[in-house]
Amino acid sequence: MGSLSQSESILASLPADMRSSAAALLAMAKEDYPAALEMYNSLCHENPHNSTFSSNLALTHLYNADAQSGISTLEPLVKGNNAQLGALPQAVYNLCTMYEIRDDKARSKKEEIMETVVSQYGDVCGKSHFKLDSLR
Repeated sequence: MGSLSQSESILASLPADMRSSAAALLAMAKEDYPAALEMYNSLCHENPHNSTFSSNLALTHLYNADAQSGISTLEPLVKGNNAQLGALPQAVYNLCTMYEIRDDKARSKKEEIMETVVSQYGDVCGKSHFKLDSLR
């Protein structure tokens, strides 16, 4: 909750399997995006099915002013058949935000994502996750 120095001081006391992900999150919180990108890329490589790492990597790209790389990270997560349902709503929301940032054809891209998600996962996401004012 903003106490980054305290977070950094307890990092070494965390269980070994949690240190890498905690360090990556701390780097992002400290706005050290190059370090966060490197750590999240490594975590995604080691844990390809962990959608939280992919989502955080995409956000790090966005915070580093690279929305296209964020989109490239999230699209396979959202469009794939192996999405973790708990992470899907956040990934959809973040992907739709990145579409808006990137270009003015965001609505058609968001509708495409909505159709994909609804066809594969039913009612996992609500209308607000797709950031559409109306559903036509």
